[in-house]
Amino acid sequence: MGIKLRYDLFNTLVHSIVSYACEVWVDSKKIKGIEGIEIVYQGFFKSLLEAQKTTCTSIMLAKFGKFPFEHFAWGQLLLYYNCVGMLFKDRILGKAWEAQLTMLVVGKKCWAGSMKK
Repeated sequence: MGIKLRYDLFNTLVHSIVSYACEVWVDSKKIKGIEGIEIVYQGFFKSLLEAQKTTCTSIMLAKFGKFPFEHFAWGQLLLYYNCVGMLFKDRILGKAWEAQLTMLVVGKKCWAGSMKK
């Protein structure tokens, strides 16, 4: 199996699964799985090019035009945050967002507060 096919399969099958809803869980201090995801990513790219385990990870990722998974997940969070902030106020999700912001203003714990930290 060629490098391009293996890379495409990885992006289609693995990346889509591990990044599912990452905008919600990426900033959670309770989830330690992001380190495991990084190890899988690094191992995959190094094995794809048959590089040694000691090879610099940044070089491997740059070869494929990739960034560490955590950068991708935080980017998704920022996109999601921007999208939610622009929702119509009369829709239920817009109302939920407004409720989150109100909770944030009065000092209550809420999801929006954990995103802004």
